[in-house]
Amino acid sequence: MVGAIDTDSIITQLMAVERKPQNLLKTRITALQTKQNAWQAIADKLTALKSAGDAMTGIDALSALRTVSSSDPSSVTVRSTGSAPTTSASIEVLELAAAQSTLVSDVFASATESAGGRTLDLTNSSGVTQTVTSADGTIGGLAAAINAAGVGVSARVLQTAPGQYQLALSATSSGTAAAFTTGGTGWGTFDVQRVASNAQIKVDGIQLTRSSNVINDAIDGVELSLQKTTTAPVVITSARDDATIVAKVKALVDAANSLGTMIDAATKISPDVASRGPLAGDYGARSLMTAVRATIAAPLASAGGASLTASSLGVSLNRDGTINFDSAALTATLATRPADALAALGRSVGSTAVGVKVTGTLSTAVASNRTVSVTASASQAGLVGVPTPLPAVGTSIAMQIVTPQGTSAVSFTVASTWSQTAGNLNAAMRAAGVKISATPHIAGGLEEGLDLHSDRYGSGQTFSVSGAAALGIDGTATSGTDAAGTIDGVAFVANGQSVTSGGMVLTVATTPAQLASLGGTSTGTVTLTQGLAGLLSVIGNRGSATGSAQLSKATLATQASDLQKRVDTWSQTLSDREAAMRTKFTAMQVALDRLNAMSSSFAGLSNSTTSG
Repeated sequence: MVGAIDTDSIITQLMAVERKPQNLLKTRITALQTKQNAWQAIADKLTALKSAGDAMTGIDALSALRTVSSSDPSSVTVRSTGSAPTTSASIEVLELAAAQSTLVSDVFASATESAGGRTLDLTNSSGVTQTVTSADGTIGGLAAAINAAGVGVSARVLQTAPGQYQLALSATSSGTAAAFTTGGTGWGTFDVQRVASNAQIKVDGIQLTRSSNVINDAIDGVELSLQKTTTAPVVITSARDDATIVAKVKALVDAANSLGTMIDAATKISPDVASRGPLAGDYGARSLMTAVRATIAAPLASAGGASLTASSLGVSLNRDGTINFDSAALTATLATRPADALAALGRSVGSTAVGVKVTGTLSTAVASNRTVSVTASASQAGLVGVPTPLPAVGTSIAMQIVTPQGTSAVSFTVASTWSQTAGNLNAAMRAAGVKISATPHIAGGLEEGLDLHSDRYGSGQTFSVSGAAALGIDGTATSGTDAAGTIDGVAFVANGQSVTSGGMVLTVATTPAQLASLGGTSTGTVTLTQGLAGLLSVIGNRGSATGSAQLSKATLATQASDLQKRVDTWSQTLSDREAAMRTKFTAMQVALDRLNAMSSSFAGLSNSTTSG
């Protein structure tokens, strides 16, 4: 008798043999994924290196690091605002600046009480007057209208006693230039509670007057905040913040060493497979640290043109390839050669072209020396008004200004002169967020209308005005123009005054008069010199989306994807083969069952014959 077939066991063993090629593909995919993870880890370390470098490569990024102190913070507090020489100054506060405050004598039962038809005239220190009325007729509405008028005065309805409310007015800025006078119809008295005053200080015995208690132009790179008058001089000191500079360089070195540790582990070669790195021997990965070490070993340009070594900045290579940082060496070089040290550490820029400044750098900036020729200056959009008689004082003008940013409604009143009217219009445009300025139109030495111009430069700047025919300024402005020229012989057209080249952001503010005096072209050189941080930042940029680390990872991902497609194809093939095997074995089992039945029948016949 033929027995039953163990189909599942046989098929399982046969399919195990069939799956070996597919399993090899899966193993290769796993290895590729491990390599991808290694490249991503390296990319992350590169990004950290770039961040540490970028923290030191902005324009004046290191020289602007200052420590400032006050011997009496209760009288004068200080804040660093930028690069400045080490200095010490004596400050005496003679008088604090104050903003005018006025209380109107009229008493109201609530902020929603009717203003009784009152109008309020506010006149600034230049004599410009604006009349304000309440939109909803209430005293609270009048306060809101004053705040929206943009005249340099804020208003509140204060409860000065139970059931008693009064209108309080305050200048939005301190100083006598922000003083105002009040008038109008239907009011009682306007009682000045605090007189506008200027700050009076002495800096090393020299008396200065300022409109604000926050003063940033008395000591280079130092902002003073006056708290109270003094009875004795307050000593203000400002010095370069060497401790922060040292900390930034240490962070850069730490980031470089962290990258090296990651690459060494990933590329480790070993006969022991278990301890071998996923990128064992990979030249591309190893070349990253080779570039870092070469940068540290190479001379670095300094501010004076002479080269410095990284070791003089406290950064050197150990025999095992790691990077050493000696903070004492850096501190010593900062003390003896500060300008050279800062240039060799960070990034230096310069321009010899008239009107052209390097105002920014990108993280991708590379050392360069470029010739710039400016042949066209940028201009603002402008609308020259039609000379016209000045409308009556107090005439209300409601105009519409259309700019690329949208349409704005601007309302103001005519003053007694064109200059004052321009001031009223400018205040209203500022309040509406319109980036346009008005100036009196001068004809024959006399003011005869208004001219408008955009605050920004470039061909993208334009505007049109309607509703101001009484002032002669209805119409469409002439569009602005862009600066143009060549950089290393290649033509450029700026975005207004801004153009980027070689990672440098240039502001081309060359004026038509300057071009004319130079024969029509301003030519010079713009330079960018990379220090240690800048050079390492460029290497760190290889961890970006388009950098070599991510490209290597992407190549591996493509290879893994191709293998996965083959695995998926194998899965279908194996499924089909297993199904075919099961069909065949089922047929074999059916045949065996028939043979078993026939064998049983023959056995029965044989037994019957024998017994008969």
